[in-house]
Formats: sequence, C-alpha cells, structure tokens
Amino acid sequence: MPKLSGSCLCGAVSYKGEAEPLFAGNCHCTDCRKSSAGGHMALMAVPAPAVEITGDVKGYEMKADSGATVTHHFCPNCGSQMYNTNTNMAGVTVLVATTLDDPDAFQPQVSVFASRALSWDQPNPATQQFDEMPPMGD
Repeated sequence: MPKLSGSCLCGAVSYKGEAEPLFAGNCHCTDCRKSSAGGHMALMAVPAPAVEITGDVKGYEMKADSGATVTHHFCPNCGSQMYNTNTNMAGVTVLVATTLDDPDAFQPQVSVFASRALSWDQPNPATQQFDEMPPMGD
C-alpha cells in the first residue's frame, strides 16, 4: 500500500497514512476551479481511517451540484486547502494532491466535469474523461 504524507504551506497542518486511492483525478467543476484558484483541482480520495490529520483546520461548507454538502478543510494560518469531505461519500477523505510531500505519488486516472474545462486548461488526454461526476465505483 502506498505511503502518503503531506502538509500545508506553513506546516501547521499535516497528514500521513497508507492507502490505495479510491479515486485519483482532476476535477474541472466550477467549485473546484474557484476554490483552488486554478483551472482544475487535483484530488485523491482515500478511506478516512487510513489518514491521520494533525493540526487545526477550518472548514467551509457548501452545496454541490449533486445536492451533497462538501466541506473544504483548510489551514487557518496560511490558507492552504488540505482536504474535502462530502456527505455523498461517507468515510472518505479527499486529499488535495498538491499538498502531498511527494507530488509524483499522485497519478491522475480520470478527469471529471471535463465538459466544464476551461479553454486554457483542458483535461489530461492520458486520463479517462467524464463530462460530469460518474457514480463512485464505475
């Protein structure tokens, strides 16, 4: 099983664990673009019990297009978004892959909400592309 570790920009929040990703991909939805300040967000979903998070985080809750409540967890000191939780994905922690200590540990397999990709940030052609979010497990 791959070892995972990561931290925020200032180091006040960190995580470590061992887990096979349930999902590794790039999300091009409007919410991810805005919350990442980029053209997409690189995400890796893992079973929540497999990752130990240390440090205090703040959360910002919002309703997703799916109707789920998504909470973006970030460092209150430096503002780095660390992970997300989603009411439609109980028991799953969705790590922001750019916080990984070893960014090459992230290998995106899918691009979701590819239909919403910006002209200047198109989905990775090496990934399986979905116009919207496919059901988990597909």
